[in-house]
Amino acid sequence: MIDGERTSMTQSTPPIPEKFVYRPIPTSAPVAAVLAALGLCGPVTLYSLGISPTGMTFWTFICLLAGILGLNSLRKIRRAQGALSGDDWARGAVLVAAGAALANVAVAVVLIANEIPKGYQVLSFTSDISQKGLGEQRAVHPDVEALDGKSIFLKGYMYRDKRKQEGLRNFILVKDNQQCCFGRQPNESDMIEIRLKGDMTVDLQLGLTAVAGVFRASNPSPRTEM
Repeated sequence: MIDGERTSMTQSTPPIPEKFVYRPIPTSAPVAAVLAALGLCGPVTLYSLGISPTGMTFWTFICLLAGILGLNSLRKIRRAQGALSGDDWARGAVLVAAGAALANVAVAVVLIANEIPKGYQVLSFTSDISQKGLGEQRAVHPDVEALDGKSIFLKGYMYRDKRKQEGLRNFILVKDNQQCCFGRQPNESDMIEIRLKGDMTVDLQLGLTAVAGVFRASNPSPRTEM
């Protein structure tokens, strides 16, 4: 028996767990994030395959779409006043898409600045040669004939020859890959014969191919000696 004040033992009460509140994520937020991550492949692809209007348009569209979806997601989340989550996904998508777009531009600038040899005139296969067509009696168009003997730089696609695809000494360059990959015979104004100098050889390239050399106009099709 213990005299004195009455003692009591107080039991510690466990904390009440916070109530879980489910906040959905707008579908556009993760979609934007996936597209932004895909956009990071753009600089790598452009650097490895080279600059082409189709490639630049495609990757620019991917980055732009990711940025728009990300900004739209942020707008929805803010308007929901706490009812929606996923702002990190949306914000990250916008930042990654912007970075990928800038990287695409940087790669394009570097490649364009370094791929054109000094002293060569840059031509568009489509507007400067193909769209000119042939003159009377299938003669070379006067504008194309005026290029004879000039050092030019242009891009096109190698016409696929099933007989030989490696160690080519000469090949046909066409203005777009639809001419050579889907069985349609190219028009005469859509083809340029490329002849390599000396012992130079080249293997078949499926992507956009750049060539630089002295242009030789002949009837009925232009000829280039590289």
